Amino acid sequence: MYALYLDGSGTHGGSPVFILAGVAVHEHDAYHLQQRFGAVLSKLPGAADPRDYELHAAEIKSPSRKRGSIWQSVATQARFAILSAAYRALSTYGCIDKTYPCAYFGAVVERSYPDYEERAWEEVLHRFDEMLQRQAKETGEHQRGIVIHDRDVTENRVQRRADKWRLMEGRIGVVTHLIDVPFFADSRSSRLLQAADFVACGLWRYYGLATRDDKWIKPLFPHFDSAGGRMHGLVHVTREYRRNRCKCPACKSRETPAASAA
Repeated sequence: MYALYLDGSGTHGGSPVFILAGVAVHEHDAYHLQQRFGAVLSKLPGAADPRDYELHAAEIKSPSRKRGSIWQSVATQARFAILSAAYRALSTYGCIDKTYPCAYFGAVVERSYPDYEERAWEEVLHRFDEMLQRQAKETGEHQRGIVIHDRDVTENRVQRRADKWRLMEGRIGVVTHLIDVPFFADSRSSRLLQAADFVACGLWRYYGLATRDDKWIKPLFPHFDSAGGRMHGLVHVTREYRRNRCKCPACKSRETPAASAA
């Protein structure tokens, strides 16, 4: 079985994109990846207890004084060392069974689309489902999937939509390999939900900023689910794709030979 841990980014006012992203991990790797990811807190100074610290990328980078963030007590140099170590842990983790690798997924949807949230969920769930279908054809063994998201006010409507996509064909197709609707949990209790936050935050800094800062997400790009030379695990829903104007890794991997030569 695979578990897909997800988190959102770009939900604040003014963000040009909404992002849903995270990591899919096989049951054999779940414990090992969370241990590897959580180990970056060994860089905390002094007698700090790692269990008190949630790995939240944006909060580590810029601790909120207003919310009284625990990260305010950690020196800037130490915080950025933890950020770097966390992304390095995610980009260099080696899965136990290469047949069932860990894979990243993400949907980046421009908020000019009125249904941006629904589009993001539909894209991610279908792309996760397609990976499981592809693996079944390659290995002859059907893996099922479960989806877990950070606790959110969107829980009820997301579950209603997902249940619909499991029963009837939506805009993309029918989801066939999920054992149930997405579940929601507190990210403070799950290092893998915290890992999903790092994927979503890295994507936001690349797609949400005018400067397209790829420092954090670039090492993860090769680990998004891919097959046949295409990055299936990451989709950028933008009108610029139709105009052949977006050259991000996701859009570029979907270019037709004719478009690439143009």
